[in-house]
Amino acid sequence: MHSSRVLPRRLSFPKICEVLIAYLNAGADKEYISVSEVAEKTTVTLHNISRNNGFFKSWGFIEESEKEQGKYRLTKEAAEFAHAYRIDPDGDLTRAILRNILSKDEVLVKFVERIRSEGIDRETALIEVPRLIGDLRADKVGLNAFLDLIAYAFQIDWISTPIKRPTKPPKKPVPSEARVVKLPVKKKVERGMLPAVGVSMEPRTNITINLTITSEITPAMLKEYIKALLEAYNEYAQENIPENED
Repeated sequence: MHSSRVLPRRLSFPKICEVLIAYLNAGADKEYISVSEVAEKTTVTLHNISRNNGFFKSWGFIEESEKEQGKYRLTKEAAEFAHAYRIDPDGDLTRAILRNILSKDEVLVKFVERIRSEGIDRETALIEVPRLIGDLRADKVGLNAFLDLIAYAFQIDWISTPIKRPTKPPKKPVPSEARVVKLPVKKKVERGMLPAVGVSMEPRTNITINLTITSEITPAMLKEYIKALLEAYNEYAQENIPENED
């Protein structure tokens, strides 16, 4: 353990690089600048930059002015890394510059060797890193950023942050009591055509009438239609009643 090292605070690895580039753009390694000047060059808030200066300082990325407290500048190696990352973020030389900065810490170098030899997984590393570095107040966002930092520098691909893919929302369960009812498809009846009707033609017997009703037939139309059927049938029945024999 070594208490002089500090882990990032709620800042991702891409944002760490963004802040270093902002330092480069604001003053590089030539002059000391305030946090507000750095914040003007980046999307990271002034508060977040300020609380991560302890991390940057402890790992040799920045140095504080002895004459003006609260003003910082990049170290020469950090300026070289920020410049290289801005030009070629995936380049081997960019990774090598960062690796040289981090390799000054022997504890971290030995930990990287253990990751490779023992196959330490990410979850185990998240637990071990705060104890090894000596910063037990580290938050999970900062811890993940630090693992991404060493994975990038030492080219440990499997330890980098996994991409979270959007998941489909779970389907709502269908109650076992629910039944699917299929409604019959009604055929549209053309205007001017009457619904199908079945009439028993035997006189003096019961009448069976089957009607196919569509949305175009109103109750008034239906009533008139039935009335007309009954009247027609009565006329038919009267005409077919046999005459009484004397």
